[in-house]
Amino acid sequence: MTGFTAHPMGLNRNFVNLIEEVASVKNQSEIRELLTRLEIAFELNSVAYVAINLPRITGVDRYVAATYSKSWIDRYDQQNYWRLDPVLREGFSTILPIDWGKFDVSTPAVRTFFGEAAEFGVGRQGLSFPVRGKYGEKALFSISSDIKLSRWLRLAPRWIRDFQVLSYHIHEMVLRAEGIREPDVKLTPRELECLKWSAAGKSAAEIGIILSLSEKTVRFYQDLARTKLDAKNLTHAVAKLYTFDLL
Repeated sequence: MTGFTAHPMGLNRNFVNLIEEVASVKNQSEIRELLTRLEIAFELNSVAYVAINLPRITGVDRYVAATYSKSWIDRYDQQNYWRLDPVLREGFSTILPIDWGKFDVSTPAVRTFFGEAAEFGVGRQGLSFPVRGKYGEKALFSISSDIKLSRWLRLAPRWIRDFQVLSYHIHEMVLRAEGIREPDVKLTPRELECLKWSAAGKSAAEIGIILSLSEKTVRFYQDLARTKLDAKNLTHAVAKLYTFDLL
């Protein structure tokens, strides 16, 4: 893995080096190492990546790669904080960066949650960056810090800009390390034509007229394409055409 050096004012001067560092990660064992190096380089208390609905990782409700202490992870699970955590609740429902300082901590449960997080070493200031993936997955990349508030306020705008870009590279890093690749889907010209006309809102009967095929034959090609795309229905198959840039 290549090295990178943090600039005291943020990521901007070493941004290309940082992206190259992330791109060099090829397997699971290097993910935690990269996150730890990132945490140290930028004086962060924690760095965390959480994802749900990652394809082809069966039996796992959520995927987590983080520099949190084991004691905090255990406490988090014991208290079922997955259900309460406002970072996750908002992060999986928005596409915009999230500043932890804007959360309403007036309720005792949320106030207790953030208080315990701080006790276990999570920074009191934090930013989270939602990622929406091409497979329908959702991910959240978060950083936290206990640097002085005045410095945090100075750095936050720059970090929002740079880490928002970095979050997508982190997501791609995880997909790559987990062996998740775009499927090698090869549709025949007829299968592709039938789905393209479906995407244009045409019924099977209308497509048959356009392509000089019977309605039954059109449905046959649609079913073949749906199977190759591993789609639940025709609408899902059409959506995957856009996802995999097949249109």
